Amino acid sequence: MHKRYLCVIIKGQMLSLTKTIYNQDVFFILLLISFLLIALIKGLYWKHARLLFMSVFAQRYANQYLREDNAFTERVNLLTFLLMTINFTLIIVKFQEIIDLREIVFVSLLVVVFFLLKLICVKTLGFLFKFKSLARLTIFFSLLFDRALGFVLSPLILCMYFFSFDIVSSLLVTSLVLVMILLILKLFWLWKIGTKSFGLPQGYIFLYVCTLEIFPLLLLVKGVIY
Repeated sequence: MHKRYLCVIIKGQMLSLTKTIYNQDVFFILLLISFLLIALIKGLYWKHARLLFMSVFAQRYANQYLREDNAFTERVNLLTFLLMTINFTLIIVKFQEIIDLREIVFVSLLVVVFFLLKLICVKTLGFLFKFKSLARLTIFFSLLFDRALGFVLSPLILCMYFFSFDIVSSLLVTSLVLVMILLILKLFWLWKIGTKSFGLPQGYIFLYVCTLEIFPLLLLVKGVIY
């Protein structure tokens, strides 16, 4: 009887270990895809990607990037969006210590849906209130900082995969600090564009920030943690 229970326990532990190793492989594959995307951006589209990331610090780069609306910038937008999605998924997976493949897929879909819903909301509001140009700029600057964050997180995620738990905890804290810094920068740029370029009342901008930037982010964080 004891031998039977012992065999069941050993089989359960072996199954759990196999599942963990398998999903570590999934994590590594996603990490590999992330760095392949970076290599592709760096090798083929760095001129436009550099202009995109410089837009974080100066509006003249953003204006130049928006003027160069062509096939190259569209590819950069797609590649950086994919990079952002994968890296955000990896951060959440590591933070939550998720090892189930279905949950990893669910997290990645959750990240994509999160950004798509925000884009749909902004475009809908721009159409209803006839602020299409403002909606376009809002989408650009909102995603700009998210994509820049996805790019910056790549080396931190690489360290999370290879180093011990203590270092991983510190890296997660560093990632959260980066998120907060870029969020503040994003809100500053959105406020500046709304007030200086379009003369919108600050109350409208505050309402937008709370409704479509902070509130969805809090919902995403709540969904990830709980």
